[in-house]
Amino acid sequence: MKTFISSLTLLVVTSLGSVAANAEVVILTISVNSAAEQYYKVQDFLEQIQATQEQAQERVASINEEGKTLEQEYQELVEQAGSDILTEQARNDAKEDARIKYQEIAQKQNELRQFAENVQRQLAARQNTQMSLFTKEIMEVVTEVAKEREASLVLDTSGASQNGMPTVISFDDTIDITAEVVERINATQGEEEAAAPAE
Repeated sequence: MKTFISSLTLLVVTSLGSVAANAEVVILTISVNSAAEQYYKVQDFLEQIQATQEQAQERVASINEEGKTLEQEYQELVEQAGSDILTEQARNDAKEDARIKYQEIAQKQNELRQFAENVQRQLAARQNTQMSLFTKEIMEVVTEVAKEREASLVLDTSGASQNGMPTVISFDDTIDITAEVVERINATQGEEEAAAPAE
């Protein structure tokens, strides 16, 4: 989960409106990572990614098995090509078959490499697109809560500075809105499932 959630940690500190000189400054905090990990859409998406990865691993295993079979056949042909009990014509035929088999092995290796690269590229593209959408949805709710609380500043407590230190070192739990945001972003879960068309 950490792999896919990490793209959500880069939350820009949000300042809402101007603060009058004598007005009370209201600061809120939220752990965007925690909120994202509990967001049902993120959880569903991660399950989809996991299923895709498992399917890809099955295909990789299948290609590897095909490659092993080709390698065994190649070794047998090489042995035949060097056999003293076969005729010269038979050895030459075995050499030619071994050459062709070697090309098939190279093609299989190339197929495996291209498949792995394509899967990685497609998963990365899906991740970037979906996480951007999830971040936007979470931020809309954060902004909504902040406006209701008349907050001047919202800080992400899940972030880290360049030296690895927390961006927010200490804060009062009473100003943390993570639980409230999680409750709101998950409020439509049952409604969306009920509205989904039956297959």
